[in-house]
Amino acid sequence: MKKTFIISSLILTSLILVLSSCIHNEFEEPPVNTVPVGAVFTIQDLYNIHNSDSVALTNYKFTEDFSVYAVVTMDDKSGNIYKSAYIQDGTKAINLHLLSSGGLYEGDSIRIFLKGLVLGDYRGTMQLDSVHVDDNIVKVSTLKHKVPETVTLAEINTDQYLAKLVKLENVQFIDEELGKTYANKEDLITENRTLEDEFGGTILVRTSGYAGFAGNKIPEGRGSIIAILSKYNDDYQLYIRSLGEVNFNRNRFGVYDTVFHTNFEGIENLTPVSLENWENYQETGTISWIGLSGGSNATVNINGNGLANKTWLILPQLELNGAKIEFRTRAGNNTGASLKVYVSNDYDGEGNAEDATWTELPAIIGTAPASGFGAWTQSGTVDLSGHNGQAYITFIYETDSGQNGQYYLDDIIIYKE
Repeated sequence: MKKTFIISSLILTSLILVLSSCIHNEFEEPPVNTVPVGAVFTIQDLYNIHNSDSVALTNYKFTEDFSVYAVVTMDDKSGNIYKSAYIQDGTKAINLHLLSSGGLYEGDSIRIFLKGLVLGDYRGTMQLDSVHVDDNIVKVSTLKHKVPETVTLAEINTDQYLAKLVKLENVQFIDEELGKTYANKEDLITENRTLEDEFGGTILVRTSGYAGFAGNKIPEGRGSIIAILSKYNDDYQLYIRSLGEVNFNRNRFGVYDTVFHTNFEGIENLTPVSLENWENYQETGTISWIGLSGGSNATVNINGNGLANKTWLILPQLELNGAKIEFRTRAGNNTGASLKVYVSNDYDGEGNAEDATWTELPAIIGTAPASGFGAWTQSGTVDLSGHNGQAYITFIYETDSGQNGQYYLDDIIIYKE
């Protein structure tokens, strides 16, 4: 029995010695796949290579160690693009056609190793083809989001913003698109929707049927959109990254929310203006704004008397958040009289208006010769957004001694688009 125990101990000891001889103090690490850098190009350099006499209208394959540094501005995780990404640096932007989906994310700062990649123009948009995320991409950092460049539809036609992240303001989907979804989500069909600006310019918004938001209805309002600008043959098109970047919270063109409007219908003829919550206030002199209701059109009028005068016509207190004002005026027999329009956010409506702070508005006021009348003149659209909140608007007529002239005022409208 004792002999058997001694033999077993010898076998166990030998086994431990064999195993311990196989154990290393340090783990072996896999070889590091080092991606060379080589000469560094900008994306503008890539455009220059493509546009050179020897490459133009053909594809160019890089055979040497070159690199480009850029930031990813759109990835394919939303499903709106597939096996693709857009990048840009401080010069230009370009599309990456990937060998497989995923691996790049918006905001990634990357280095693209160009050897083996093909540079070409795909239907109007510059592209680097056959990009392998592991072999051609080195991530430098993350969360380096690019700020979109605000452009107009007219500027888009210059091609300088191709493949870039852009922002269009004051646009809406055309009437024919209202009620539709971005794309056919049920049948996974990619579709185009048309945007327009206030000048009648248009651009396509292209959405894949695989996009996560494809089945959402397009917004009926007007506003701004952030997207990647692409091109397919002669058609410029936008690729939306997320619906959070489609901000159409304003009324459509021609649709207004009226804050205040008067055409002075029903004003008492040849009587000082005495409307509810208005002020017809003489700071200097004795003349007043009076109503004129004869004929087919009612209006208000003020006429000088050759003396020094400063008379205020103050509208009721208004809430001006994002509002604009328009009106029309007509002048006559003017020998120095002036009419100006002002806005105040600190007038309390309790008199002594001259003690408040008033800002002159850049409205167009009618003019006239010393003898005779000028034409009715539209003020133009005057933006009041710098005076949001409770405010007063006033029209001030003023003359020095020896000056004269009269003004008509009509059709005041304050509105929000």
